[in-house]
Amino acid sequence: MDSIVVVKVVMPEESLPHGIEGEISSYTSRKPYALEEACTVWEGVFIDKKEESTSTDMPLGTAIHNIEITLGKGGQLARAAGAVAKLIAKEGKSATLRLPSGEVRLISKNCLATVGQVGNVGVNQKSLGRAGSKCWLGKRPVVRGVVMNPVDHPHGGGEGRAPIGRKKPTTPWGYPALGRRTNHLSAKIEKLNTREEKEIIVTWSRASTIIPTMIGHTIAIHNGKEHLPIYITDRMVGHKLGEFAPTLSFTRHARNDNKSRR
Repeated sequence: MDSIVVVKVVMPEESLPHGIEGEISSYTSRKPYALEEACTVWEGVFIDKKEESTSTDMPLGTAIHNIEITLGKGGQLARAAGAVAKLIAKEGKSATLRLPSGEVRLISKNCLATVGQVGNVGVNQKSLGRAGSKCWLGKRPVVRGVVMNPVDHPHGGGEGRAPIGRKKPTTPWGYPALGRRTNHLSAKIEKLNTREEKEIIVTWSRASTIIPTMIGHTIAIHNGKEHLPIYITDRMVGHKLGEFAPTLSFTRHARNDNKSRR
């Protein structure tokens, strides 16, 4: 088996194997995942070439990034600057991860991942300094509706600092901006669990995360063309509904006649 050369390896001094020559110098790291005490930097270390490690080979608590969701598709999770996920459990053919957002998700044990944290950890603490730098990142100014004209926004118009003129704030198209119900799916499941009934639940949501209370129910998920009934099992917990009703060309849902755009 061939070998590859690693330029720098940080490891404790007592862990250095004997019989390998290389330049040794002391080095202290301030990174959050490094050792607190001074470590040794060793150049010219030879490491045997091997296949990439899967979550089966990683111990619990390992910090990982660039994680696969579908085997062989490539990394899809925890890829942004400074992102890191944690392997918190392994059971059967699945592994449980805690993602940077705090979400707990199940993936296959055979999915590949990279050990460690993505670089550029302090990217969010960087001061952009001026409006132009934000503009390059696509962050444009947001104009309030109350300072617009009535033709541009429902909140616009009036003399001076006038109120919005409505009971509740709305979007530029007249729909409620606050207080809209968003938990229709969970409310339906809660209702069925209370009654101990089983029936097909129709939903347009594809981004909802499957939770344990959904196990045993049949949910009809829209794939851009029709609703596909999917029976929820315990192995689906942590995944998105849209993963089980794939579509290559998603068509936007048509509005009802009574909800036409103004």
